[in-house]
Amino acid sequence: MSAAKEELIRRFWATANAGDWPAFEALLSPDMVYLVPQTRERIRGRQHFVEFFRTWPEAWRAEVTRCIVDAQRAVTVIDFLTERGRETGISFFELQGGLITEVCDFWPSDYEPPQRVVASVERY
Repeated sequence: MSAAKEELIRRFWATANAGDWPAFEALLSPDMVYLVPQTRERIRGRQHFVEFFRTWPEAWRAEVTRCIVDAQRAVTVIDFLTERGRETGISFFELQGGLITEVCDFWPSDYEPPQRVVASVERY
């Protein structure tokens, strides 16, 4: 069972890297939530989350360096690669019914979020 959940998480990053947004969206629960506590950002709903990823303001790629999975959760450590360089990202996933229900991202480096082109980002 853990192998299937690990595959789900690895597909999450692979489809995002490929820009395969229909396949990416299929991995998400319709009412999923995305959180970035560091910048106080929240997105509700898979369509908004897909749009957030799709419209990121610069080219990027995520390379998974570690993936740990248990019965209902997963965590990945990624190298987030952009033209500006490499940053470490830590993502916590909640899983249910073979779908991702929540993603909570942490970025060890301080930063201000870039200007977003989607209106669905809430600041709290």
